[in-house]
Amino acid sequence: MRSLAIIGCVALAGAASASAQCPTRADLEGGATVYVAYPDEGTVELRWLGAGMVQETTRYPDGEGEFRMISMGGVFIIDEVDLDGDSEIEDSRITSRFPPGLYDRLPVQPGTEMSLTAVNTFADDTAPEEEHIELRAGGIDTIDIAGCRYSGFPMLITYSWDEEYFTSMMIHLPDLGLSVEVARMDPDSGAIPFAPQAFSLERP
Repeated sequence: MRSLAIIGCVALAGAASASAQCPTRADLEGGATVYVAYPDEGTVELRWLGAGMVQETTRYPDGEGEFRMISMGGVFIIDEVDLDGDSEIEDSRITSRFPPGLYDRLPVQPGTEMSLTAVNTFADDTAPEEEHIELRAGGIDTIDIAGCRYSGFPMLITYSWDEEYFTSMMIHLPDLGLSVEVARMDPDSGAIPFAPQAFSLERP
């Protein structure tokens, strides 16, 4: 597993020119949506749902492969479903059940290490599966996300099931209560920088 220091470098290296409207906590509390634009032309819409829950909707210009997730604190996904426009494709839904007490350990703090197992349930009647999650968080620092500067810390989150795994390299922004992906890694592709190109209240 790569050093946490690498993630911070990826985030800073991917910084773009200053956004016209960098999101604030007051914006989120007021119901605003934060838009994150990525190099693959995808856009992630982040919105608070209350009670520490974050809704993440991923969109693409051609409308293909779009999906929506709900997570605890922008970290632990509890619901995921594919989209057809604005409609949810119900038989694609995956719900995840985490160990009791996890919610009480949130939000994630700098330096946190967690190892836990979730149970995924599938709406299409696929048999439930266990998903093992390893989280390692680094130290707090000033982070540049596409020209917007916040206090934040890197996280490596590795999801594994059967013989497969996927690692998401993220920056958690405590002031916003959100997490932003900056790189990813799997056995086939290795580490891929995925730094946001825009981070704004304005739709790209």
